Amino acid sequence: MAEEISEAEDTLIYGLTGLNTMGRILLENGKQEAAGSIEDFVPNKITTLFGLMTCGANFYNSIGVKKKIDAENLWKKSYHHAKVQEQVEELLQLEEEWDAFLDRIDTALKTNSQSTRVLVVSFGCREGAQLWLEQTGCKYDMLLDPQRKIYKAFGLGSSYSKVMNFGCLLQYAEYVALGQEFPDIPPRFLEDLYQMGGDFVLDEGGKVILSHPCKNPMDRPEVAQMVATISSVGHPTSL
Repeated sequence: MAEEISEAEDTLIYGLTGLNTMGRILLENGKQEAAGSIEDFVPNKITTLFGLMTCGANFYNSIGVKKKIDAENLWKKSYHHAKVQEQVEELLQLEEEWDAFLDRIDTALKTNSQSTRVLVVSFGCREGAQLWLEQTGCKYDMLLDPQRKIYKAFGLGSSYSKVMNFGCLLQYAEYVALGQEFPDIPPRFLEDLYQMGGDFVLDEGGKVILSHPCKNPMDRPEVAQMVATISSVGHPTSL
């Protein structure tokens, strides 16, 4: 038997749905604009995100509240309804993606201000590397190192235990369960699944100022840590 939904709860669901829809449109449009050029996106085009204020005000008015905390109290009372729960979870996901997008904007601007160049190094063939760039949407320059001379110089080898350990595989299982997509690379381009990577920052003279060989495929330093290291050139860091 379907749960009965009161008029107030129906209004809440309708309002949350509208907020999620408009917020998602604003975010996706912002991502598309920023993908072309951060410098063109900031400081003018980014102001379209202020549209969330209007969306939020319309939502508050539609459910008869004036503050976010009051809206939260309302949906907490009706959270047992599946439709309310679905829209609240979607809103929380939108908030997480929204803030993460703006964090990336801040980081990109800080990196650009330091005259830093990001370079991706791959040991794969040109065709496979191009396919990876297209599927991931990576905008950085890529250097091919088929002989793995750069990998060897930084002490990066292959490891079955680091790639296939129990915890690592269960972590990937979470992504599968969440429906997250992985790059769809044809088997002929998968030359060595067990090659480990790393993150390294070099100064203008080629001196390593940050060294982070990965302990597992998902082990990466925080971008904020890397930016901080770049800002304090001359102080080698190992993460």
